[in-house]
Amino acid sequence: MIENPEIRAKILDWQKRYNIQDGDPAIALLELIEFIGPMRSSGAAEPGEYRAPAQVAPISAQVDVSSESLAEAMKTALLPVIERMSYQAQEMQQKLEHIDFDKFVKQIETYHEGIDYCTKKLDVVKKETDALVIRVDKVGSQIKPITRGAVITLCLFFAVLGAIVSRLLGL
Repeated sequence: MIENPEIRAKILDWQKRYNIQDGDPAIALLELIEFIGPMRSSGAAEPGEYRAPAQVAPISAQVDVSSESLAEAMKTALLPVIERMSYQAQEMQQKLEHIDFDKFVKQIETYHEGIDYCTKKLDVVKKETDALVIRVDKVGSQIKPITRGAVITLCLFFAVLGAIVSRLLGL
């Protein structure tokens, strides 16, 4: 990894800010850039070319690395990734070829129409339920006086009936 403490601190801050783990491909790319940078000639950088900062103490300064070994290292690191991405792209293309988009759009439209219908029906049911609750409350308020009157009438009736029965039986 990068040995310069200032650059290392900036990279750690970058990792923390963007939640990048140590095994992330972005970190591998930084290591590859550090590895490649010192191997280039010390002349001026070509347009669009990355040049490692001069203050970076390269690890590869101690190791003699040829461009063939670098190319081989890149092939072993990048080829599996490229093959996997190519395979995934082919799979996605095959899946997209089998999708009938017109049918899919119609299904989505039907789905949305069904949701709209259910929403409207639910609103009607809610209004009917509210109206039913109001009616039940009205009937309940009308029943309360009738119930009280009936209970009082029954109590009086049984009191009179009890008095008559007790007189008849002579108790």
